[in-house]
Amino acid sequence: MWGTHLKQKGRWWHYYRAVPREFHDVERKRLISFTLKTGDFVEARRRAAEISAQMEQDWREAKARGVSLCAQDAAERYRAACQVQRNAGFEPRTAMDLSDAELLDRLRVLINGHETAPEQKAVLGLVEEPEFSLGDAFDRFWDYIKDEWTLLSRDQQRVKRNIYLKAIRNFEEAIGPLSFHKVERGHAVRFRSWWVDRVQAKGLKPYTANREINSLRRMYSVNFDIVGLSKTNPFSGVRLKEVAEVSRIPFETEQIQTILRPIAMPKLDDSFKLLIRLLVNTGMRPVEAIGLELGDVILDHDVPHVHVRKNSVRGLKTDHSERLLPLLGVSMQAAEELIAASGWGKRLGKNMYATSVINRNLRDSGIVTDKRQSLYSLRHWFQDQLTKRDVVDRAQAQLMGHKFQRPKYGYGKDLAELRDIIAPFAIEAP
Repeated sequence: MWGTHLKQKGRWWHYYRAVPREFHDVERKRLISFTLKTGDFVEARRRAAEISAQMEQDWREAKARGVSLCAQDAAERYRAACQVQRNAGFEPRTAMDLSDAELLDRLRVLINGHETAPEQKAVLGLVEEPEFSLGDAFDRFWDYIKDEWTLLSRDQQRVKRNIYLKAIRNFEEAIGPLSFHKVERGHAVRFRSWWVDRVQAKGLKPYTANREINSLRRMYSVNFDIVGLSKTNPFSGVRLKEVAEVSRIPFETEQIQTILRPIAMPKLDDSFKLLIRLLVNTGMRPVEAIGLELGDVILDHDVPHVHVRKNSVRGLKTDHSERLLPLLGVSMQAAEELIAASGWGKRLGKNMYATSVINRNLRDSGIVTDKRQSLYSLRHWFQDQLTKRDVVDRAQAQLMGHKFQRPKYGYGKDLAELRDIIAPFAIEAP
């Protein structure tokens, strides 16, 4: 019957359909006919409609795969081949990796199936893995994790990206240039040995080596996931043994007062001195403070404050990091100077550079001699002052931008209450 693909034979209705010409390259049969096992026309028409819809969807998907299987781009061909294997119920593998039993299983499926020649080749693992460099693999990885780094500042993005690129450069220096799929477990073990020797020769920390090993391991895991490969990551389990690090310690109040003296660090740029003062009584992370835009500094308020929030320059470490912080003492003075200067200018968002320069000046000046102290010790000092005064956990979490573990009800303390918590230990300008 026209339009329904039905033909009655005896008392049974049959599905009867010529394959459209546009799908001849993905369907070997030219005429499809089988019984619907019903003598009721309404039921037969319903079943035929469902079959037609499913069949056309299968043909379109097969055609789309076929286009990809014949694509010029090797990576696209390989991704399509992996998907064909998964659709057939198999883990993506190349022919070289198939055992005799696995090969027979795939041949049985093909004997009973309707796969096109390109699909048959894909099921048998005859579509070769693309030859692309570690740099190509990084580009694919970096694009895939875009949701992570778009939340970071440009400076943080640059640092994060460079960690991976440096790991690739060091790997190629230690092992030599290899394509992505040619890297094996033995190469990863040799890279580990290269790092062991380097750590001992240069007095480096194992953490430095492990950061690069972990970067390569993650890059491989993500690339495997993108194409659905089930392979052992060559960089799994090759980390160096790390010794427990002593955490940073806070500054002493006297140290901070010394740091704030105008003559303490004569070579330090005024903008970085301003950053230090802004951090003292706010407990902000350096990246939060140097990422403040003018609209984040609110001085025309009963309680002058800064609003730490995501802006056009940088994201936030966590959702709990967004907060309002009162300005007192040297931090209030710094905020007024920041507004008068129309913001950070070229320093805006340059956290890594600012931190590096300030830490070097702290050491060169002799103010900081303990390796466990750095610019971040200002934040530890601020936290220490809250703890010494038995400030309740929720208020501490609110000021520090930490997660409060217990259920949260209400909005916490207002700006006036937070100001009164900080006022007893706020440091004034020298």
